[in-house]
Amino acid sequence: MSKVRHLHYRKYVGHLDYIDVYRIIDLYELHDPCFQHALKKILVPGQRGHKDLTKDINDIIDTMQRKLEMLAEDERKY
Repeated sequence: MSKVRHLHYRKYVGHLDYIDVYRIIDLYELHDPCFQHALKKILVPGQRGHKDLTKDINDIIDTMQRKLEMLAEDERKY
């Protein structure tokens, strides 16, 4: 019998009729707003109707750049 690897990536959803980005955020306890914002764009890049793929990619990069800035800001306060 093979060992199941990477169990932290698996979440039980049998009790749900469907999942959306907000359920994924909840299931994975993703509390950081920068990661939430990027995840929304990563899940359906260029498919949300009002922004194309390139715009979404640039928004993801900008969001993650801001996260790096915030981490550096937090490091400076200690």
